[in-house]
Amino acid sequence: MPHRTDTQLAHDYIAGDTRAFNVIVLRHRQRMYYVARNYARNEHDAQDIVQDALFRASRNMHTYRGEAKLSTWLHRTVTNAALDHQRRMARRAPAISFDDGDVMGQEKNRFLAHDPTDTLEQFLELRKAVATLPAAQRRALLLIDVYGLTVERAADHLGVKPGTVKSRRHRARETVAAALAEVG
Repeated sequence: MPHRTDTQLAHDYIAGDTRAFNVIVLRHRQRMYYVARNYARNEHDAQDIVQDALFRASRNMHTYRGEAKLSTWLHRTVTNAALDHQRRMARRAPAISFDDGDVMGQEKNRFLAHDPTDTLEQFLELRKAVATLPAAQRRALLLIDVYGLTVERAADHLGVKPGTVKSRRHRARETVAAALAEVG
């Protein structure tokens, strides 16, 4: 199949060649995503916007007159889909005023349900206890319990035997547990 221009592809799609739209998508999807990403809060929203724009383009390709580049027309389609998406998101979000003194509960906004101050004191004590550990024990503890390395990988990283890492980690955990027990 010879290389067809965007305008030819649009006319072919309007004439019933569904493969022509597939080529249009392959050519322009990435740029459409970049445009959508400028309006979206995250990657998933950007993908939704592109899907919506492609659906609109497939339904409304007959309105493309060829006076401008197809990429310009698709850009406008993505922008319109993004603006519609933003309006839908704004309608879903509750209006929140921090001036009225109301306590914001989980029933009003589930995204504010987590109260980080519940665990803040524990976190600070844990951090203080870990900071008091000897460096070798602290590294063993962090590599395994925080970074998720296996004992063998931690041993390779530290240049010691696996048994040494296990011992250091065990002593570190005992010390931290004792420090937290004193506070709690």
